[in-house]
Amino acid sequence: MEETITLSSVAEGIIASLGSLPVKEIVQRWGVEDELERLKHTVSTIKSVLPDAEEQQDGNPEVRVWLEKLQNPMYDADDLLDDVSSEDLPEEDKKKKKVWNFFYKSNQGDKKKKKEWNVFSKSNQVPQHPFHIGRKIKDIREKLDVIAADRKFHLEGQRVKIGIENKKRGDTYSFVLEEDIIGREKDKKTVIANLLDSNVGENVSILPIVGIGGLGKTALAQLVFNDQEVQQHFELKMWVCVSDIFDIKILVKNIIDSTTRNKHEDVGMDALTQSLKNKIDSKKYLLVLDDVWNEDWEKWSRFKPLLMGGARGSRVLLTTRSEKVARISKTIEPYLLKGLDKQESWSLFKKMAFEEGKEPKDTRIVAIGREIVAKCVGVPLAIRTIGGLLYFKNPETEWLPFMTNELSRTPQNENDIIPTLKLSYDKLPSHLKQCFAYCSLFPKDYEFKKSTLIYLWMAQGFILVSNQHQELEDIGHDYFMDLLWRSFFQEVKVDESGDVIRCKMHDLMHDLATSVAGSLITPLNSIDEKTRHVSIHSFPVVTTLLSTSTRIRTLLLLCKGWGLTESTCDAIFSSFQFLRTLNLDDQELHFVPTFICKLKHLRYLDLSRNIIYKLPDSITSLQNLQTLRLSFCMSLEELPRDIKKLVNLRHLEIDNCYALKYMPRGLGELTNLQTLSNFMIPSSSVSKDCGDLSELNELNSLRGKLVIKIGRHGKDVALQCKAANLKEKKHLRALYLGWTYESDYFDSNTEDVLVEELEGLQPHPNLKSLSIWNYRGGIFPSWLLSLTNLVELWLKDCEKLQYLPPLSQLPSLKSISLEIAALEYISNSGDSNESVEMNTETLVMDPHLLLSFPRLSTLKIIDCPMLTSMPTFPSVEEELELSNVSFKLLQQTIMMNKVAKAQRSTPTAIASSSTRVASPTPLSKLKRLKLCGIRDLETLPEEWMRNLSSLKYLSIICCDAFDVCNDEDGMQWQGLKSLLSLEFDSLPKLVSLPLGLQHVSTLQKLFIYRCDNFMAIPEWIDNCTSLVHLEIKACPSLISLPEGMRGLTSLQWLHIYNCSPILFNRCKIETGVDWPKISHIPQLRIVLDRGVDWPNFSHIPQLRIPQSCIF
Repeated sequence: MEETITLSSVAEGIIASLGSLPVKEIVQRWGVEDELERLKHTVSTIKSVLPDAEEQQDGNPEVRVWLEKLQNPMYDADDLLDDVSSEDLPEEDKKKKKVWNFFYKSNQGDKKKKKEWNVFSKSNQVPQHPFHIGRKIKDIREKLDVIAADRKFHLEGQRVKIGIENKKRGDTYSFVLEEDIIGREKDKKTVIANLLDSNVGENVSILPIVGIGGLGKTALAQLVFNDQEVQQHFELKMWVCVSDIFDIKILVKNIIDSTTRNKHEDVGMDALTQSLKNKIDSKKYLLVLDDVWNEDWEKWSRFKPLLMGGARGSRVLLTTRSEKVARISKTIEPYLLKGLDKQESWSLFKKMAFEEGKEPKDTRIVAIGREIVAKCVGVPLAIRTIGGLLYFKNPETEWLPFMTNELSRTPQNENDIIPTLKLSYDKLPSHLKQCFAYCSLFPKDYEFKKSTLIYLWMAQGFILVSNQHQELEDIGHDYFMDLLWRSFFQEVKVDESGDVIRCKMHDLMHDLATSVAGSLITPLNSIDEKTRHVSIHSFPVVTTLLSTSTRIRTLLLLCKGWGLTESTCDAIFSSFQFLRTLNLDDQELHFVPTFICKLKHLRYLDLSRNIIYKLPDSITSLQNLQTLRLSFCMSLEELPRDIKKLVNLRHLEIDNCYALKYMPRGLGELTNLQTLSNFMIPSSSVSKDCGDLSELNELNSLRGKLVIKIGRHGKDVALQCKAANLKEKKHLRALYLGWTYESDYFDSNTEDVLVEELEGLQPHPNLKSLSIWNYRGGIFPSWLLSLTNLVELWLKDCEKLQYLPPLSQLPSLKSISLEIAALEYISNSGDSNESVEMNTETLVMDPHLLLSFPRLSTLKIIDCPMLTSMPTFPSVEEELELSNVSFKLLQQTIMMNKVAKAQRSTPTAIASSSTRVASPTPLSKLKRLKLCGIRDLETLPEEWMRNLSSLKYLSIICCDAFDVCNDEDGMQWQGLKSLLSLEFDSLPKLVSLPLGLQHVSTLQKLFIYRCDNFMAIPEWIDNCTSLVHLEIKACPSLISLPEGMRGLTSLQWLHIYNCSPILFNRCKIETGVDWPKISHIPQLRIVLDRGVDWPNFSHIPQLRIPQSCIF
């Protein structure tokens, strides 16, 4: 498949540049207006027929040749105009231009004086003689005229579509998610059965899933990997994407990383092999090797032995398109994945092509749809892609022509679905085609960050603005979502608000992107003179290959940690004067290469994760720079003094730059700034160039997250906080406010100043997330309750706060986290002195409290020992954590039902039924509960426990008074119908398990830690038929196991750590008294450490305490 040439957006950018004010002003000074007008006319004429030419290029060789001839001069024109617009210097330099302009006009025609002028212009850093610029413009225009006149075929003129088509999917993201896979349930059951088959001879066996691209092999493997039965069966689960490169060292490293979820240090092969052995030996593991291509038997023969140390029943699940790979790797017969059947294909197509996935009543449309589905030969990726394309077409007028024309001309080859996928690409507007093709720069299985893609598209001018009130980032978001809705992206990740933040591209889509990009957008090994965008994956070939093209616009170094020297950088990259995007992320740089400051076209610069101490001031000459990324430059001490010269800067990312001392003065003049991740005020004046919070005053386009750290305090700082004007920043989503102090000494004046500081930092009501830490003022700001859109609130180490305003009046609040030692109560009304009090004897409660926190899903109250009263929280659904607080807080909510019933039975309530308030069952939807360090917790009320029907995870930790034996009749725990995991930790009164636990049939994991008096697991433990994982640690009084252990047939793991020497001996393999009770459990780990201070067991004969024992 030949590359697709898309020039419509380039032409659009040229015309936009020609009409821009900076270019008009400069060419007027230079006296070359006529040449630019002629160029504009030529480009406009060509632009009008480009959409038709781009559509015809695949079927008409003459059109393709014509477009190829246009490509270089069009890009040259774009580069030249960017040169011209870059000459529009900031205000203070315009006087130089005026002097220079006078010399030019007064000396025209005099060669000697022209020479003198040229020397003058050089001293003022004007790069080229205007005469030369005019000559270049004329040369390019004449080339384009010749090419335009040379066209011997007819092309239809039409208007380029700039915006996204009107018909869009809603923000509910109705594209098919991975967990919504259709038609693979039987495949999933078969693969799982093969994986769990106990009759397989080998300890470690390999099962390949084989099928053509786009069938959903990876999706099936994900379904299997995340299945609950599979999760319980295997002790260790690992996932590695192999893709094209089968390097054994990289594979081993990635497998190790998958076990720890952390990156492993780059060490030698021997160390890696030993580390892998330590991770998997004697463990029943599942390893998924996704997308394997290696057909080299010799490599397989060296790799497979490294996996063979697993326990019996370990499995490797492998996905591949190659039957040869399956043959040389298998130990179990490969599973051949087929296409979806007709009904499954139609179900998937309906989801993609019709509104809300509903089949239309018009039988004609249904018939056309079914014919189209048949041509997708059961391949899910093709069905999703074609369905996504047709969603944007009118089914009554456009579906039939699509089927009879485009689709019918496409070869329907079951082994090559790319031509079918290309139909969707062909129907993209020109600007989306180049955005999609640009993604081919990244390797397969790369996880894109949405914001990064948008910034890269912006830098290349791919994003076209049709309305001056639109922001580039918002249009870029629309571009991204349009490609996502059309299934060009997949494996979406969203944030807590449901907004897409990351995604991947299917391998076949990557192949398509690579194919249509051709040599214009390419990895380094395919570079030629036409190449404009390059990504580099290996260093040794850089020097020779880069010399073949000097007009590169994108350079992405994706191979980390080269340790480049400054001379090497300059030698390799300095010739790329047209660079617009440069990524040097994580290259171990101790410097900023000098050539960067000369790249006047540069718009995107990523220097993140380097060891840079300071940016050179000359970097402020990059007047076109839009994005500067410096995150995790942990040695960076300061930003450039004249940062205000970066007049087009939109995104300044400085997350985790811990050494940064101050923010430079003049930052506030960057009024285009949309991302400023941090702003700090140092404890003292560290530089005359240090800016204060008033720099934020005019930066009202800021969006995303802003962290403000205040290290100096006083009336002047309080005024600066107010001058920051945060209440006008309506696009900010998250605000983090932190205070640091040079001294722990505080007087009332200091506290008053801190209150003024926080009061002055009032954000806009649109704010979604607010975090405040180490604030030492005694009063909370008056503006808090104006944040009606606040979803998340986090308050930590605010040591002077004794009360909080009525947080229950924040209608959108979903998550609260409080860590405030002095906090006594949370008010329930506008009166700060009114706390919520409930008399449990007379059962009197304001009925309106039953409606408090209507949307709250997560509540964490940690280290607030003084807090005794707050509004109730009956609707918390996801997580409730109470740590080092009074149980009274929970009691108030628990008692709500009882109180409400009592109040409804009073004569007043009966006489006035209109005033009744609906009484929810408190915490009936709660999924996760953690109670830690609650000294007054003796028991959990039986009535409330019966209502916890949705609870899945329960942890009770360090509650000295808690006694589970209060459950005498065994009824207290029976309401926990969904409980999956139970943890008891450091409970001195825990002697045995609660009687009612035997009725909790769903329990899968049980943890008992550091319970000194825990003496016995009850005989009824075999009633816990779903128990998979039992872990007991540091319970020295436990000296035996019950007979009931034999009945735990689902138990896969039993781990006993440092309980007692007696129990250790009783569990010894073959010889221990308790060994027959546990010998059926696949994963046993019994550990005894002599270093523990054991009780005196001298009365027990023949007891030997080994130094350190594990079996």
